[in-house]
Amino acid sequence: MKAGIRVGLFAILVAVLAAACASAPEEEPERAPAPEPTTRQPEMLDHRNHKWGTPVPEWVTMEVDELEQLDQYEDYYVFRFESPRAQSLQGAEIWTQQFTAQSAITQEVENRVQTRFAGAAAGDMDLVENYMEQVVASVSDATVSGYRRARDYWVRMRYFDSDGDVDEDAYTYVVLYTIPQDTLNRMVQDALDRNDGSVESEEERTVRDRVKEAFERGL
Repeated sequence: MKAGIRVGLFAILVAVLAAACASAPEEEPERAPAPEPTTRQPEMLDHRNHKWGTPVPEWVTMEVDELEQLDQYEDYYVFRFESPRAQSLQGAEIWTQQFTAQSAITQEVENRVQTRFAGAAAGDMDLVENYMEQVVASVSDATVSGYRRARDYWVRMRYFDSDGDVDEDAYTYVVLYTIPQDTLNRMVQDALDRNDGSVESEEERTVRDRVKEAFERGL
C-alpha cells in the first residue's frame, strides 16, 4: 500500500516538473548588435586646378593648428573660413565678396581668448569669470588691424545622406586670413591690462596672474 502511494506521488511529481518545463519560455538566442550606420564620405568632383591636372593644395584640408605650424606662417595667426555650400561657383564667389573678414576674425579671437582663459584658470574659472567677460568685451570693441587675405581656393564636392545616396553636389570656398602675432598679442594684452583692476582675494590675484602668464605665450 505504502509502495503504491510512493509510486503515485512520484508520478505526480514527474508530471508537475514536466508541465513546468513545457510552460517555461525558451531562451532566445543572443542577437548580434546591429551595425552602426556609416556615413559615406564626400567625394571631390572638381576644384580650381583640376583642369590643369594639379592636386588640391594640402592647406585646403588642414586645420588651423596645423597651418600655424607651417614655416610660412611661423609669425602669424591663421584664420580659416569656409563659405556655405553653393549650387554654383558664382554663388560661392559672391560669398567671398560679401564676407566681412573683420567681424569674423574678431569672433574667432574672442573664442581663442575664452579658450585660453579656461585652460589657464582650470578649476578656478569662477574666480576670473567676470575678468574674462570684461576682456572679451574689450576685444570685441577693438578694431582688429593687420589682417590680410592670404589664400583662397574653391572645391566642388558630392555629399551623401545617411543611406549612402547622393544628397547634393555643391561648391565651397576656403579662405585663409593671417594677422602678425605681435599685432594681435599686443591688442589682447592691452585688453588684459585695461581690465585688471582690484581683486577680492589673494586667490583671485593668483589665478589672474596665471591667466596673464598664459597669454604671454600667445593665443
